[in-house]
Amino acid sequence: MYDFIPIILGTDFNSYSVARCIHEKFNLKSVVCGSKKLIPFYKSQIADFYIEENFSSDDFIFKSVLNKVYEDYKHKTKNFIIFAPTESYIEILFKNLDFLDFDLQIPYADKKLFEKYKLKKNFYKKMEEIEVLVPKTFKATKENYKSIEIDGELFLKADDYDYFNSFDFTGKQKGYHSKNKSDATKILTNIFNSGFDGDILVQQYIPGLDGSEYSVNGYRSEKGTISSSQARNILSDKRGMRIGNYIAQSDSNIEEIFEITKKILVSLNYSGVFNLDFKINPLDGKIYVFEMNMRQGRTFYYSTLGGVYPIFLSIKDLIYGEDIQLIQNKKFNNITQSKEAVINSLNGELKDYFMDEERIKNTKNPIIYESDSNFIRKCYLKRFLTKTDKEILNFSK
Repeated sequence: MYDFIPIILGTDFNSYSVARCIHEKFNLKSVVCGSKKLIPFYKSQIADFYIEENFSSDDFIFKSVLNKVYEDYKHKTKNFIIFAPTESYIEILFKNLDFLDFDLQIPYADKKLFEKYKLKKNFYKKMEEIEVLVPKTFKATKENYKSIEIDGELFLKADDYDYFNSFDFTGKQKGYHSKNKSDATKILTNIFNSGFDGDILVQQYIPGLDGSEYSVNGYRSEKGTISSSQARNILSDKRGMRIGNYIAQSDSNIEEIFEITKKILVSLNYSGVFNLDFKINPLDGKIYVFEMNMRQGRTFYYSTLGGVYPIFLSIKDLIYGEDIQLIQNKKFNNITQSKEAVINSLNGELKDYFMDEERIKNTKNPIIYESDSNFIRKCYLKRFLTKTDKEILNFSK
């Protein structure tokens, strides 16, 4: 009998990082469910797979696959815990909970809290109420988008990204940086002409390039104990639909960011795995919170490198009833490309930061895992990174 069986939704970079964390801490295979097996899990031996086309979008298939997992494992354990890499997976999970044949431990917000604060506009309103700085924001709709009320440089992003991403049109980006209201209006015209009828958040642009953004990942237990890890985002993806994805993150320890994180979690009465994004305005040193993901971030593995283990903590809390607090105590570099490509792409102070002796010794790409390595997988991932190093960072050996 197993103490628990971990179920992971999806097969992307985030999902693989969860499976790796579980394998590292518990020496246990996860059950991974998805619509297809993506690159991070190619020839992986740290998971068992249930792959069905349309798993992530079809309610019947989704609940059928999870119920099949239960049938196959119910004689091996009484405890199941589930992890999701995206809001869309959490949504379909909540939508189908009543149709599952078994109970699950879910290390995220309850349904009501999740549905309210997955919308950025509600999160920003709450931040203003508790006096946490957020960028000045105008909610643009197809009716009012020509009447933007903010001057200067602007940044545009969808209030509900998953809904926005369901539309296909020329020039679509995850986020848009515009020089002024006129440029922003042109971008909005293109978006709303696609048939999109949701809200676009038009925000004051907070200056600062790579090195000015920070991320916090962690876990708040059901008793309120907070464990969090902080990273400085020193190299980011500049491609249109990848804006906001980080290629290199190094440890950071700004106490005020940790304090703001605590204030946010307590004000929301949030327990579970979390991810927060911040930016420091280099002109005045003010700290702005950009968004909260009520799940582990895409590159949350840096927390493990720093000595804080959100996935481990959630299992200890929800399965074993153990309330543990961990403090970040290691320097690290978390990368999603090859180390050589990242080093080649960094300059000046950021390169010196990355090259710190302790950080270099603790530099990892989560999908390169020695305990999940065979000749075919190793060669395949090497070719994949060679290809994406060139595509993303224009680097080739």
